[in-house]
Amino acid sequence: MVAVLNNGKMATKKPRVVFYVSEETKSKLEKLAAHHKRSVSNFVEVLVEEAIEKAEQEGHLKDD
Repeated sequence: MVAVLNNGKMATKKPRVVFYVSEETKSKLEKLAAHHKRSVSNFVEVLVEEAIEKAEQEGHLKDD
């Protein structure tokens, strides 16, 4: 579900996750996201989803 903020930018009702990285990692992450034509947030979401899918296939995560 997506909501529109007053300033016209899109916001999401998805839960927020915050993490810290070095300036160098942040810079490289921004370049990678741009290369894939994605926002940093969306790029990280895709990476995490892929890691979860792989872990599930390898039996590291079991369905709740």
